[in-house]
Amino acid sequence: MSSTMGQIIKDLRKKSGFTQEELAERLGVTYQAVSKWENNTGMPDISQVVPLASIFGVSTDMLFGIADTTENEEAWKIVQHANSLEKYGEIETYLNAYDALLNGLKKYPNNLIIMINCMNLGISLSLAENGWIYAKERAKEIASETIRQANFVIANSKNITDILSARQILVFLYCNQGKFDLATSEARNFPPRADLTLYSNMAIVNEYMNNNERTATYLCSNIDYTLQALENDIARLGKAYYNDGKYTDAIAVYETFFEIMSAIFKNETPLPYHDFDSGDCYLLLAEAYLAIGETSQAMNAVEKSVMYYIDLYNTYEGNKIIHRSNIKSPVVRGTELITSLPKEIIKKKLFYKLSKNEIQTLKQETRFLELLDIVNNLS
Repeated sequence: MSSTMGQIIKDLRKKSGFTQEELAERLGVTYQAVSKWENNTGMPDISQVVPLASIFGVSTDMLFGIADTTENEEAWKIVQHANSLEKYGEIETYLNAYDALLNGLKKYPNNLIIMINCMNLGISLSLAENGWIYAKERAKEIASETIRQANFVIANSKNITDILSARQILVFLYCNQGKFDLATSEARNFPPRADLTLYSNMAIVNEYMNNNERTATYLCSNIDYTLQALENDIARLGKAYYNDGKYTDAIAVYETFFEIMSAIFKNETPLPYHDFDSGDCYLLLAEAYLAIGETSQAMNAVEKSVMYYIDLYNTYEGNKIIHRSNIKSPVVRGTELITSLPKEIIKKKLFYKLSKNEIQTLKQETRFLELLDIVNNLS
């Protein structure tokens, strides 16, 4: 095929009826990332290739333009049907999607497309830390099935991305079950260096070919994903200090991260990489400030966490919310991103954000009540 991966993703997204925001939400990435892929100014991280293929119900070969199809058509229909059942914030719809995938596996028990999609949804449903999507009564049953599926993928897939994704799922589930020896064994299968990625190696290839523009594109995309990984590690590092009672160290970690991001993006305002449900560093910063009695500073952090999305909500044009961003940083360079975003999803997510237990001591503060009132009055 002559189409680029970006063109293929765009065509499949439209054929599946997803907006860029909806696709980004399913993958756990920002919708700017999806737009970069479709504009060929970036490519999906290797860890996103299999989930992308599963969402669209196609093979990974098709995403790379190698083949139109290599998997059972019926299996693809099962995956697409399951995805269509999911509605953000409604746990029962996700359980229905999970059951649809399980039923698909009864018909095609060794189909990796269905199994990987089921495994990825299973990990979300299995862990209490995932918030509203946690399956509670069914979590233990789903976790057990997800472990079985992950081990099957490891044993039968020839794709390193599939295998590493399955191993990471096992790390989380074994830790959740207190099986730290097994979790450690799985963790040791991962490379120690953060630059052992698709983008980094594609940059090497293009550098040797003197394709400087493509080299820069791959490296900017790699750095973009590195920053996502950095924020994830910052969040976990801050939590580690916080849980150890070292609140000022946690604050210093978060504030240092924001200084780094400000230096890279200057006056530009990219979305935080952490999503609503796992929390973002601003909310974690607020929690740390509350621990040392700095209510005003905590409120500042909550406002920064929320106001970007309120401003975005107010850009409603016709039946769409339009987000325009033109990232010009030479380190993480992007093109203009124009993305529609359902208003009801923004409002629902903002309520989830403001209802986080960690910041509920602020709920009687005038500024918090004003912020909540703004969200309530979004129409």
